[in-house]
Amino acid sequence: MKKSLSIILMFITMLSAATPEQVERYLMLSHAEEDLLEMESGFSSMQQRMDEKEANGTTYDTELLTVRFREYLQKNLSKNEMDKVLENYNSPTLLKFVSKSNDPEADYLSIAKYAKEAKANPELTSYLKIVKKINKYYSNDEAIIQMFDTLIIPIMKRMKPEETDEKRIKKMRDRYLKSMIDNNYNQILYATQEFDTEELDKLLEISKTPAMSYETRAITEAMAYAMQEFMEQMADRMGHKRK
Repeated sequence: MKKSLSIILMFITMLSAATPEQVERYLMLSHAEEDLLEMESGFSSMQQRMDEKEANGTTYDTELLTVRFREYLQKNLSKNEMDKVLENYNSPTLLKFVSKSNDPEADYLSIAKYAKEAKANPELTSYLKIVKKINKYYSNDEAIIQMFDTLIIPIMKRMKPEETDEKRIKKMRDRYLKSMIDNNYNQILYATQEFDTEELDKLLEISKTPAMSYETRAITEAMAYAMQEFMEQMADRMGHKRK
């Protein structure tokens, strides 16, 4: 009886899973595919540099990063959830935010510089408060911690097993969470610097929707899933080199 129930539940889940077409549309609207291709290129370059120094190293097919990312989204977002996520992208405000977030001229230094100046400007107090509220919904603590546990802990255990006691891991996990939340805050500040109050309020409304919760969690977890095999392989190579 239990086995039959499990099969039925699995069948229902398969029927309700997001479709490949939904995932492709999401990747296009959110610019996530551009980010994935950039990540593939960066990881490929990293791997090539390692290959030049270590001819016998195992090469990872970095195109699997995008494959695994798509696979995770399709399996872990239902068709209904993805419909709700895509509905949010009917908003010109969200599309503008996504476009500004993917500014090719925005690098870490320019984002950090703007954020520092904005935080020091007393005239932007109201603006900063709204962005902080938006970031609360864009930064999913549980998903960020899962990313740390999926990617960082296994690498530490491979490369520095002597530093993987629970106390050290907890401190690193807390620092990682804070760093990711702060980084998200700075990126939202940078992307919304040209937004008026009405647009900021609209973005905050969208951020509060259940669909944004589905999206932010799934994207963070999908990124961890996409990167996991590659990061573990790199850690194995670097850990072997240390011995």
